[in-house]
Amino acid sequence: MSETSVKGREVLLKRPPMTIFSLFSDLSLLVQNVPEEYGGKIQADKDSVHIEYKGIKFGIVVDRREPFSLVVLKDDGQSFLPFTISFFMDPVGIDSTLFHIELTAELNFMMKMMIGNKLQEMVDSITDQIEKAINSLAAGQSVDFSDIKPPVSFS
Repeated sequence: MSETSVKGREVLLKRPPMTIFSLFSDLSLLVQNVPEEYGGKIQADKDSVHIEYKGIKFGIVVDRREPFSLVVLKDDGQSFLPFTISFFMDPVGIDSTLFHIELTAELNFMMKMMIGNKLQEMVDSITDQIEKAINSLAAGQSVDFSDIKPPVSFS
């Protein structure tokens, strides 16, 4: 296994770091608007999310919180794919945040060949969706979560 790291692009979110931090530091908030078709397949609390999809179980736990600047999530130790995903927040003035994501995964040679090049695409897609949602809310618009799809297909 070798470590593969991906750094997402930085985006300016029109919300203070405290607001962005609170969204990522409480995992139960991330699954509040999951479509009903996934009900019962996702269980979450402040520190963890557990998902069962097509017979595959997947879990994420909070590894580290540094108030208003960093939230690190990692696999729950039961995953076939050890990873960490870090959300970085830096203040810009009093009402905006420079935000980016970093993903690190332990991939064997076969997995690296299959999905290694799609990880950047996935991180960029997640960043785009977060930027769109946060900035829509900042502009007073509602966000429709029903059309959010998985960011990338690994097939």
